[in-house]
Amino acid sequence: MNHAANHKKKIIPLLILIVAAALIFWFYGKSDQNYIGVVEATILSHTSEVSGKILEMPIELGFHVSKGDVIARIDSTTQQYAYEQLQFTLEKKKLALADLEVSGRDNQAKNSIAIAQSTYNSAASSNQKASLDYQNAQSLYDQGAISRDDLDKAKVAADSAANALTAAKAQLDNARSQSSAESMHLDIAQTESQLKEMKENLDKYTIRAVSDGVVMSKSYVLGDMVASGYNLADIASDNEKYFVFYLPIDDLYSIDYDQTYTVKGNGKSYTAVVKYIDVESEYTPKDMQTIANKNRESVKIKLLLPEDCPLKPGQEAKIEL
Repeated sequence: MNHAANHKKKIIPLLILIVAAALIFWFYGKSDQNYIGVVEATILSHTSEVSGKILEMPIELGFHVSKGDVIARIDSTTQQYAYEQLQFTLEKKKLALADLEVSGRDNQAKNSIAIAQSTYNSAASSNQKASLDYQNAQSLYDQGAISRDDLDKAKVAADSAANALTAAKAQLDNARSQSSAESMHLDIAQTESQLKEMKENLDKYTIRAVSDGVVMSKSYVLGDMVASGYNLADIASDNEKYFVFYLPIDDLYSIDYDQTYTVKGNGKSYTAVVKYIDVESEYTPKDMQTIANKNRESVKIKLLLPEDCPLKPGQEAKIEL
């Protein structure tokens, strides 16, 4: 009997110690506001604004590129030819205007019409050939004799030729309606504007990196046909990186937009600014769990890291609130 009583006396203090230790652990564990997160980069898509065959694509996955580096070059032979022809047309118009102003003869209308007619005839011939080539390509594709890429290439050429014909027809109609030096000045200004527009369009056939960064995805290879609106590659920007972690909903009151915190990684500290607080809660991913957010509903928080921060996307870092 005494033995049982003594045994109980020994157990009770032990239980008290265990409970006390558990309470202390719970209290300090709950107040431990250390969080693990990862570095994420802003992903920038590089979308083609034109259609055609890829002639050059000097990038590979994991390559580091600088802003302005070539991502891809798309065949612009037809567009370049049309641009050069319009340049010649502009020079002819300027010569015709100079001749008119020197001689005093109002022969602008005839010169403009002759030039526009020549341009239109050339465009009509090119359009007829491109249209016939596309019809033949459709027939060959239906028979399985050529690939889809070949058919798409013929379609691009036909569309370009049709656009050139439309522009030439407009120029011819405009030339026929003008008959003075003043109208020729306007015609030259219009042609210069068209040249500027064509040059801007030609520039779109060379896709360049919009930021320093690392190539994360590559959707096409050399020789592929790409259509307007399709993404060629994704680049993780060096200039916009975020530290991402999960904060329990109960502690959401402690953080707000544009607040600054210290993020630690690779043995160094970096000042980061709160830029994103998610509106939907979720459970913290296992690889980002700490005592502070384990098995608790949390929201995703993003802090903008400084531009010169050397931490790379995917690297782990810590924050203490």
